[in-house]
Amino acid sequence: MTSGHGIEIETLTPEAFAPFGRVFHPHEIPDFDLPTKSVHRFPWQCDGPLILQLISFKPQPFKVHKIERHFHVTESRMHIGGSPTVIVVSEPAEEVPTPAKLRAFRLDRQGIMFKLGTWHAVDAYPLGNEPGLFLFLSDKETQSELFDNPVAEPKRSIIRTYDENPPEILVD
Repeated sequence: MTSGHGIEIETLTPEAFAPFGRVFHPHEIPDFDLPTKSVHRFPWQCDGPLILQLISFKPQPFKVHKIERHFHVTESRMHIGGSPTVIVVSEPAEEVPTPAKLRAFRLDRQGIMFKLGTWHAVDAYPLGNEPGLFLFLSDKETQSELFDNPVAEPKRSIIRTYDENPPEILVD
């Protein structure tokens, strides 16, 4: 049992994830249907140079300590290997979401794209002993102010913590 708020893990579907962004999956009608391939495009946005990263999320306790939102990029993550992994999100809003507004989704070789301003846990939570490996698409400026040259008050993002009683992801 959890001392804070418990978050149940949901199945990732386009409908369930719609308030937070998009699930990468083929459209009903492709943008281009060619003899050797079908092309499905997504409205990814950023206002500067992009950065492509591989991130290996290590197994850790299923507690959400830190959340963030970005204003200049529709950050995208594609689970490409390792343990199935849980992401935690909340709808874009000015106020910091209460733990009751957080939702958790299981990703297993699936990809997502956050809407601008979607709150999401900084970490992702592998469901097995192996790390969860992700292809991660963002913009250089946002990543720089968070990691390369961290600043106390980022301009491109908001970061908040749940210091007391962090929400816990409920794992069967």
